[in-house]
Amino acid sequence: MNNRQQQIDYLLDRLEAAGKRSTPQRHAVCQVLVEHGGHPTVAEVFERVRAAYPMISQATVYNTIDTLRELGLIQALDIVDHGHTHYDLDLRPHVNVVCTRCDTITDLHTDTLEALVSLVGQRTGYQIETQRGVVMYGLCPRCRGTQHS
Repeated sequence: MNNRQQQIDYLLDRLEAAGKRSTPQRHAVCQVLVEHGGHPTVAEVFERVRAAYPMISQATVYNTIDTLRELGLIQALDIVDHGHTHYDLDLRPHVNVVCTRCDTITDLHTDTLEALVSLVGQRTGYQIETQRGVVMYGLCPRCRGTQHS
C-alpha cells in the first residue's frame, strides 16, 4: 500500500472512530485532500469531488473537512486577503510561505523554527502556538522573475 493510500485510510479510520460512517463521498474528500498535496480550500475540494460525485453537496464536503479539523487531523490556514480558509494536512510545525502575487503557498520545514518561535516569545511575552506554524508573505521565484524593474 502506498503512502497516500495509508494517509487516506488513516483519515477514514479516525472519522469512523469519531462516529462518522465511512461513505464513498467522505472517502473522496479525504482522497482529494491527500492527493492535492498543497493547501486546498473547501471550494477546491468540492470541485474535485463533484467530478466523481456530481450529486454531492458542498455541505457534505464542508462538514467532512470541519470534522477532520476538529479531530486535529488537518489544520485551518487563514491567509491574509484570501477571503477563504485553506487546509493543511501537514501538522508538523513549519513555515507557510505565501506569494503575494500568485497566491501559491509553499511549506518550509526548518530546524531553526523552534529557535525563532522561542525568540519571538521571549521578546514579546507571547506564548506562541507552534503547532499552527508560521505564515510569511513575499514573491515566489516565478513571480519575482516576471517583475519589471
